[in-house]
Amino acid sequence: MVLDETMKIAIPYGKTSMGLELSDDRPVDVVSPRSTPADEGSIARSLSHPYEFPDLPSFLSGRRKILIVINDHTRPTPTSAVLRTLDLKGKEVTTIVASGAHRTPSQHELDQLLGGALPPYGGTVTMHDSRDDANLKSVGRTSRGTELQFNRHLFDVDGIIVVGSVEPHYYAGFTGGRKFLLPGLAGFRSIEMNHSLALDEGPTILRLEGNPVHEDFMEALGIFDRYEDIFSIQLVLNRDHQVSYTSSGHIVHSFTDAVDRAREIYVAPVESKADIVISVATSPMDLDLYQAHKAVENVKLALNDEGVLILVAPCRDGIGSRGFYDPLASGGNVFNRIRAGYKLGYHKAAKLAQFVAKRKLFAVTNLQPDILSAISIEPYQELQSAFDDAARLKGNEARVLIVLDGCLTVPISKH
Repeated sequence: MVLDETMKIAIPYGKTSMGLELSDDRPVDVVSPRSTPADEGSIARSLSHPYEFPDLPSFLSGRRKILIVINDHTRPTPTSAVLRTLDLKGKEVTTIVASGAHRTPSQHELDQLLGGALPPYGGTVTMHDSRDDANLKSVGRTSRGTELQFNRHLFDVDGIIVVGSVEPHYYAGFTGGRKFLLPGLAGFRSIEMNHSLALDEGPTILRLEGNPVHEDFMEALGIFDRYEDIFSIQLVLNRDHQVSYTSSGHIVHSFTDAVDRAREIYVAPVESKADIVISVATSPMDLDLYQAHKAVENVKLALNDEGVLILVAPCRDGIGSRGFYDPLASGGNVFNRIRAGYKLGYHKAAKLAQFVAKRKLFAVTNLQPDILSAISIEPYQELQSAFDDAARLKGNEARVLIVLDGCLTVPISKH
């Protein structure tokens, strides 16, 4: 971000940037995650002093078959930094990408996750496929009715090491921790049933207590009931997506500790709500519209009713999962369609429909204009044009908020 006396700002856009020029008397706030120093050394320190566990070598002692669970390409987790620290000599190791219902990573994306063609400790690498029933095992259901099926690799090992990162999430409260199991390594039906809970009132960003989606995750973890066999490594990243803090050990307590640090880094207080919010989706969540939508949900609490939100995201992979798109694009009442029968992605469709009912949503992307217009998003190729149109709608006195990492930052108005 470059800001000078002429009010010219460079806004990130994929691997490049787009210029934005504002009048110098316009009220503007610029926010992003807090600037905290990189501390990759925190990984090794945390592994030596984990929560409610002996150190990692002690955890591994006596365990022969180890499963390493990692995030997929849609998360900013610097997974390879953790994998480099793991001493797994003499172990039979499988690394599994916990992709939930997402697409399989490309070879290039996988190489980036692992830090090479194979992880530093070798072994085998596999991808979770939520639709592959032959590789799923049923373990019951939660009190909310979620049928639980998990990847069979989880049941064939002596120890599980979970590598994740903790960031705000618009309906799960926060990513990370317990999500490695559901949705990460769960069957498609399990994911779909859990995500249907996002239609309730309780699932909101930063909220865990009273959040049915999170509580369903936790109940699923309890039914799996292998707390002593899971060693969790949870990272919190700074604004440059570098490791800033690491919490490890018990799957629940390491997650809770990382959540506390994540709140400090990702919540950005602003004086008051804005009339125009520019929210930038950064890599890897700018890859498609499905993921970039998080940059809408994360910032909406800082936007006035009848305000304009400008989403900035290249969406190089297009729409992404169509589960949210098709009910919006097909016309009619999207809420009636959702009530008639939930399908994965409908929670996102409902959120978007609720948003555009009260506010305007512009999007600066590489998508074809008709793709966006079909779901009530006004398409733009240049940020300046989008902002100029928003300014004409809201006037010269309109307050502007620029969120430089909208998929991670949660701006909260003080008033």
